[in-house]
Amino acid sequence: MTRVSKKNKILAGIAGRIVAGLINAVKKTSRPVYQPSTFFDDLRAEAPFIMAMWHGQFMMLADLNTREYAVAAMVARHGDGEIVAHFLSKFGISAIRGAGAGHRKRDRGGAYALRAAVRALEEGTIVAMTADVPPSRPRHAGNGIVTLARLSGRPIIPVAAATSRFIVLNSWSRMTINLPFSKLALVAGDPIFVAPDADENEIERKRREVEKSLNAVTSRAYEIAQAAEPRIHAEPSGTTSSRNG
Repeated sequence: MTRVSKKNKILAGIAGRIVAGLINAVKKTSRPVYQPSTFFDDLRAEAPFIMAMWHGQFMMLADLNTREYAVAAMVARHGDGEIVAHFLSKFGISAIRGAGAGHRKRDRGGAYALRAAVRALEEGTIVAMTADVPPSRPRHAGNGIVTLARLSGRPIIPVAAATSRFIVLNSWSRMTINLPFSKLALVAGDPIFVAPDADENEIERKRREVEKSLNAVTSRAYEIAQAAEPRIHAEPSGTTSSRNG
């Protein structure tokens, strides 16, 4: 298990508070548009569910927690994950620490996180997780989220958020930092169920369905926000950023 030093925990806490403050600033100064118009009612009807999102596109999704239901998010154990866990806690979202290994062989706590997520769903907690696994190809859904749906019997709901003004970091996932004074769009797709006896072929079919739906809701969110969707690439080429708006 990756250990985070006391110093790094303090720095992560500071960074987490800054991110939480930025999310609140975006919320207070932006005009939200939800699609469908029954966005929250549709989510309530499927609770508890698995909220699927892409890496790099999750910042404003933290604010979806209305405190009506318990919400937990799968968060990696490394330093960046510590920052994410801190800012999520400001919105009442607990962290399930662990992530899939992707192409790496090192154990990142994925099996533990999967078991914990199944338990959380059984207890009525909404579980949020990214569908793509670093450092694999961005916006390429892995099998983990489909496996969770198969084991838990709960649906996957693809969700995306976009703002008209943002900064894109030159990371593998094209991490997007949403900015205040924007048009804010939040889009949800139809629930995706996975049968408990799904075989390998069905798992792959559902994985593709999740991927297609997530790409669709993400593109639709940027379209509503009237912003150009960030281009993605397989490998980060540096640390520069691009800006929209």
